[in-house]
Amino acid sequence: MSLYERIQYLCKQRHITIAELERESGLTRGIIGHWKDKSPSVDKITKVAHFFNVTTDYLLGLSEDSTPPKIDDIDIITLQRAKQNMSQKDQEKMMAMLKIAFDYAFQDDNKGVD
Repeated sequence: MSLYERIQYLCKQRHITIAELERESGLTRGIIGHWKDKSPSVDKITKVAHFFNVTTDYLLGLSEDSTPPKIDDIDIITLQRAKQNMSQKDQEKMMAMLKIAFDYAFQDDNKGVD
């Protein structure tokens, strides 16, 4: 399914027209129709994704899962990406800092536990 077809499908589910989607998401009138032949900018795709509360990957056909990640998932993804770009030494430092932070944050939970 193309980007345009997915948008049409989502509009039908919401019982709105593409023109209403454009108006409500702050897009130029008629712009989505151009997406049949021309790729839109990331910011425009993001506006549509936010409107429907789906991921941009879903709109682009890169995923069949339309559910946006939870904040916790985003935090984990951010840490994973940061770790990929670090040297081994920096990864070890990051993990040590996280361990200290978690130990500190949960120190009251450990009181009275034998």
